Amino acid sequence: MLETRKTSRFISLLLVLALSAACAPALQKAGSGASASPTTGAAPARATPPEAPHLQAAAASAQAPSAAATLPETAALPIDPACAIGTLDNGLTYYIRKNAKPEKRAELWLAVNAGSTLEDDDQQGLAHFVEHMAFNGTKNFKKQELVNYLEKIGMRFGPDLNAFTSFDETVYLLKVPTDDPAIVATAFQILEDWAHAVTFEDEEIDKERGVGI
Repeated sequence: MLETRKTSRFISLLLVLALSAACAPALQKAGSGASASPTTGAAPARATPPEAPHLQAAAASAQAPSAAATLPETAALPIDPACAIGTLDNGLTYYIRKNAKPEKRAELWLAVNAGSTLEDDDQQGLAHFVEHMAFNGTKNFKKQELVNYLEKIGMRFGPDLNAFTSFDETVYLLKVPTDDPAIVATAFQILEDWAHAVTFEDEEIDKERGVGI
């Protein structure tokens, strides 16, 4: 059963500064091909052309031991040491990783560990409905003010501002420029409002009723 009062216990935050790569090391590509030297009195041997990069990567992957074969099924996935992880006093877990590109961009994720699997039969569609309502008014951003603000600073709904609901989580995504500290501060205020300050006004609820059908 979904209980909004307990939502804060299930919140984790992923802050990725200028995200350009996942928190996992890439496979090292294999070296280039070699060529043969001509022999006295014999026709010169033809140089072997280097393999295409994607073939080199495939060969290296095939020769490397499988991670699935070396780790037991119950083992936790390894965490990239470049990721800083911690827990705030309110129980919120955060993950931070810095990337160089794209430059001057921060990507913020708010992951709530609650999805459709927690719904009772008479609550089907409620998790997705709550996700939509987060964009229709919060304590600090009335009605469409949140979307309007982000579009004003150059962000676009979809690529830079979005959310999704799955069986076991609801995730909100937000990208903002980091040139202005005030914009970054506002972005974190948006995350806080999404976490526990959605207003659920009657008028906005009626507009979104079709989402739960």
